Amino acid sequence: MSALPSSDMPGHARLHRRVWESLDRCQESQSVDFKESAPWDNLKWHITRTSMAMANLRDGGIIVVGVSERGEAWELTGINDDHIGTYDFDDISDFVTKYASIPLDLDVVVVKYRDEKSYLAIQVSEFSHLPCICKRNSSNESKAFSKSDVLIRPPGKPQTKKVEDSNEIRDLIELAAEKRARSIIEAASRIGLSGVNSETPDEAFDQELQGL
Repeated sequence: MSALPSSDMPGHARLHRRVWESLDRCQESQSVDFKESAPWDNLKWHITRTSMAMANLRDGGIIVVGVSERGEAWELTGINDDHIGTYDFDDISDFVTKYASIPLDLDVVVVKYRDEKSYLAIQVSEFSHLPCICKRNSSNESKAFSKSDVLIRPPGKPQTKKVEDSNEIRDLIELAAEKRARSIIEAASRIGLSGVNSETPDEAFDQELQGL
């Protein structure tokens, strides 16, 4: 097992802030998922399922291990030192890759919070080009998913679920279309096609206002 990096390292500053903000609020959301301290083998199906859904979410999301649910409240208990030792970036990435149709961009760090307790954080970036689809059936009944399922984190109650109607997939289609359009514009700009620029709509609008 290789040691996991600390979020205090400069390259993880943005993720460090994101985890601290989620712990400050101590509340799950569409892009934040909490789990009680447990070893990798106990959480690998939950992490895999949630990671595939967060990859389909604009700006992705984070899974924080070390937050316990006590009735209707969350308690910042931290992750057990023995449990941290069971997590390895390569193991996590390899396992998730077996079930995701696209390579997922993951960051795994250990975060020290205000009370000096440790938390394990897994950040999942939004997909780069194509949405994530499950490519194999899971073998875990409680966190089941099937080949060809599209998993999402919908607005409202924090949860991971598969797409069941066109309304639930609308945001995902729009995000994929935006990425495709941006890719075409950038490619056209690189090869010097006339009349093409890489400005965002807001930048183009600001540019037009300057002439008024």
